[in-house]
Amino acid sequence: MAITKIIADSITSGAIANTPAFHAYLGSDQSSISGNTSTKVLINTEVFDSNNNFASNRFTPQTAGQYFIYANVCGEFDQYKLFLLEAQIKFNGSVISSTVAQFTTDNVTKLNAYTSVIVNMNGGSDYLEFFTLIDRYSGGSSTGAFRGGSQKLTYFGGYKILT
Repeated sequence: MAITKIIADSITSGAIANTPAFHAYLGSDQSSISGNTSTKVLINTEVFDSNNNFASNRFTPQTAGQYFIYANVCGEFDQYKLFLLEAQIKFNGSVISSTVAQFTTDNVTKLNAYTSVIVNMNGGSDYLEFFTLIDRYSGGSSTGAFRGGSQKLTYFGGYKILT
């Protein structure tokens, strides 16, 4: 009985919780994205941010530990010319996780790419950002777009893992 009370009190007080945690999405389309260039995704609509560690498209948790981080991007080029979409999670400016969605024919206009990673954060200066590389076949527009809005197609989030 005493152990049950300790566990219940710890959960209620937040002592046992997957925090810091955040989830945010692209509130509207991010357009005019140059092809074949790694571009920061301007995530601007927070669903939650438990410790106010997500700001200016960057997650900088102030609690050291292991974190599960995830990101999804929906990218689009016009005229069925989308060729490649790569979701990238960057740790202190360097790619630590990426997933490529790629088609070998030129008949796709929209793709999704999802990536996730477990990363150790120092609880001070370490930070994470979400970037995407988009490319196209020849022809059509020379710029693409990341799709956002109420459907929440492009998002970024993460939480501390209990260890």
